[in-house]
Amino acid sequence: MSNKKVLYAIVLLFICSQNYAQNKSYKRGVAYGYHSVNDMQKVSENISWWYNWGAQPDNAIRSTYQNYNVDFTPMAWNGTGISAVNNWVNQDSKVKYILGFNEPNFKDQANMTPSQAATAWPAFQSIAKSHNLKTVGPAVNYCGNCVSENGTTYTNAFKYLDDFFAACTDCEVDYIALHWYGSGNSIVGYINDARKYNKPIWVTEFASWDYSNPVQSVEEQKKYLAGTVNFLERDPDVYRYSWFIGRTNAGATSYPYIDLYGSDGKLTELGEIYMKIPVYDPNYKFQIPGKIEAEEYNLMSGLFAEITEDTDGFLNLGWTENNDWATYKINVATTGTYTISARVAGSDTGVIDFLVDNQLKVALNTPNTGGWQKWETVSSTIDLIVGEHVLKMLVKDAGFNINWISISNNNAPSTSFDIKTVGETCPNKKNGQIVVSAKEQGVYKAKLNGVTSTFALTKVYNNLASGSYNLCVSVVGESSEQCYTFEILEGKNVSGKASIINSKTVEITLDNGTPPFSILVNNQQAFETLASQFNVTIKQGDVVEVKTAKPCEGVVTKKIDFFNEIEAYPNPTSGIFEITLPLIQDEVQIAIYNMQSSLISNRNYTSINGKVKISLEENPSGIYMAKIGEGNSKTLKIIKI
Repeated sequence: MSNKKVLYAIVLLFICSQNYAQNKSYKRGVAYGYHSVNDMQKVSENISWWYNWGAQPDNAIRSTYQNYNVDFTPMAWNGTGISAVNNWVNQDSKVKYILGFNEPNFKDQANMTPSQAATAWPAFQSIAKSHNLKTVGPAVNYCGNCVSENGTTYTNAFKYLDDFFAACTDCEVDYIALHWYGSGNSIVGYINDARKYNKPIWVTEFASWDYSNPVQSVEEQKKYLAGTVNFLERDPDVYRYSWFIGRTNAGATSYPYIDLYGSDGKLTELGEIYMKIPVYDPNYKFQIPGKIEAEEYNLMSGLFAEITEDTDGFLNLGWTENNDWATYKINVATTGTYTISARVAGSDTGVIDFLVDNQLKVALNTPNTGGWQKWETVSSTIDLIVGEHVLKMLVKDAGFNINWISISNNNAPSTSFDIKTVGETCPNKKNGQIVVSAKEQGVYKAKLNGVTSTFALTKVYNNLASGSYNLCVSVVGESSEQCYTFEILEGKNVSGKASIINSKTVEITLDNGTPPFSILVNNQQAFETLASQFNVTIKQGDVVEVKTAKPCEGVVTKKIDFFNEIEAYPNPTSGIFEITLPLIQDEVQIAIYNMQSSLISNRNYTSINGKVKISLEENPSGIYMAKIGEGNSKTLKIIKI
């Protein structure tokens, strides 16, 4: 990829002009230990958590940080820091997660071999268990001056984790923690390698600080930050991330150009970009006709973003290889033939396939534009059907960057508009919203359900009830207009189902609800997750509750009753019948009574594939009662003929 010289003012102008309803990213945090009150007040607008490599919050905000709605995550630097973490969580009920240990494979950091870390972990884990917290770590990275054990020097981060888990077979580690200082798009491969552990990932330190390929300026660090954060924000396996660092002694304009904070309570240029990168919304739909910024994908494979030098836009997607792809949710206003355009740049020719709902619609040939930031627009036609669809951009023949995709029709106004809809937050709230934003200052007309109003740049319709709305937008003085039908979605209560997997696990699948989800077992918080499907460790009689980020959405509750759906077959029976259990157990106690309540038999039966075989062949015909289990038992009526 070519070097790009992008003025910060242009980047910031773009961010502001998009009129994002910027919500705080649940993922985004900062690794830093010297916050002032003004620092925390400022960054709390956009970050959700921070840590400082210690057990307690920064001294200046230790007693007030709870006021800012930003989580503090204590860390046990190494084994000796475990007691300090325990002391802090005993007095701070706001803590949700604990971190440990800091780069244990580095001799000049935590300096712990895998077996030493495994030996220390149970004490750390016990803090989490006693306070209903989750554990994160150990936080690893590739290193040079590394610990050794049993003939292995742990330069490789994942070899260290492999041997740690091998030595710590009974350890519970809820999240993998990674550090990364590679340049370019190197973090993608690093995250891919970490997926093998099948655990959510925290990237608790990252910046471009690669001595073999060092950044040369603030501009280069901004490019790295923008692309990397866009990737981390949109990757479903990344649970949280934190930039390194808030502020250095050398300052923002000195190598390695990593400061997010400038003077007290102020952000640097780098910090402004970090805080303002849009939060990923997996449910967002682009309105068609309209414009799609390529980096705002729903899902992606193989691509990576970078700050663009094009005349408009913030980021473009690059690093294209054959069969890379990105998907976008779209809402098409009317059925018809549209013009699809792609803004591309590259040093070779290429081909992009566009698919709608996995059906190939059109292939666009991309030209050799003479450079990775020499931009041209290529167009074709595409037939679309009204309604919601998934548009897939598939790199068929690589050799280009892509900035945006535009889908328009010939009757559109001379100025394009961004139109965003927001559904009700909860049932009957009547707080839906439609936001119409013109691309440039002017005089425009919007007509919603027949009511017309004019605006200069942005028109916001607030307090909308759920239902269908007809919107037409136009430029005052022009005859052409573009009309849409939008649905303001009704707020929904959280809903889902619970399926018992085995005697220790229930699987929860949520259909509705706003993440993050808090999972409670017997009124005690077990964990928090962004996933809509997850497993919960349970036992007979437990009550599992799932709460969302919005209390008005309600609660999903499941009482664990293994015996609720026990059945007998055949019933009536001539003598031999089976009792089918809803889970696999090694054995179960079953007592048989006759109708006079006399005990016929009482014994433990071996369960084979969830079934128990019982015989009444030696007993006379009649009605019997089978009591399955002890305590919270289940009774079945058995008829012998």
